[in-house]
Amino acid sequence: MLKNKIKAIQLSALAIAVTGAMGATQAIAEVDVSASVAVSNLYLFRGIDLGEGRAMVSGDLIVSSKGFYGGVWATSGDKAAGSEYDLILGYATEIEGVSIDLNITNYNYSGWDAGDSFGDYSEIFLNVGYGPFSVDYQVNVADGSYNSGDDTEAAKRAGLSGFQYVAFNASFKKYTATLGFADVTDYSESNVLTAANVGSVGTDYTHIDLSYAYNDNLTFTASQIIDQDDIRLIGSETKYENRDDDLLVVVSYTMPIE
Repeated sequence: MLKNKIKAIQLSALAIAVTGAMGATQAIAEVDVSASVAVSNLYLFRGIDLGEGRAMVSGDLIVSSKGFYGGVWATSGDKAAGSEYDLILGYATEIEGVSIDLNITNYNYSGWDAGDSFGDYSEIFLNVGYGPFSVDYQVNVADGSYNSGDDTEAAKRAGLSGFQYVAFNASFKKYTATLGFADVTDYSESNVLTAANVGSVGTDYTHIDLSYAYNDNLTFTASQIIDQDDIRLIGSETKYENRDDDLLVVVSYTMPIE
């Protein structure tokens, strides 16, 4: 996949040919196919531990041709919504040294009734890069609307109209730094908690990730929320930050399948 939630994919060339009626072999298309499996001690996505401390197992299968690509990424899932699979369709190219990658990702959750149908929760991902620097922009385009009684993190990150995420990335040799901004004002603009929405109100936040790739398979990442909006109980001056801002340390191992 791509950044943060969409993992980096290395595609290997695979020529596909068909045999004609006269026995002649014609190459009709060049298609790249890649697959991999990965394990990590946390499910880190946009600075948030979706598994709440649980380890994650994931795998992907991607097919591409002439810049177009599509595939599936599946994981053991986050704690609230259960196992997850994402369907991806996109296009990547490079123009005079500027890389452009655009895709739409549809999220599906087997353990979450409000998000287990195709098309319920989708996001558009755009990555533009030049040299060691790149920018990610992600916006929710889901048809579904937020239910204030649904306190799953999956609802907060994937199913809310108006959600936007921007990240600035810099990579130097084996090191990568990411500064990410999550705009979730559609369900936190009042910054007020009531008995009906307590536990489900989210806040805008900023995080920073620092990663070190020991080799092509093993990566270490430290992630920290460095800023987030306060929320308060209605009729009270009590204010607090509702996202865990403890330092997260992630160890992940990815193995391509040949």
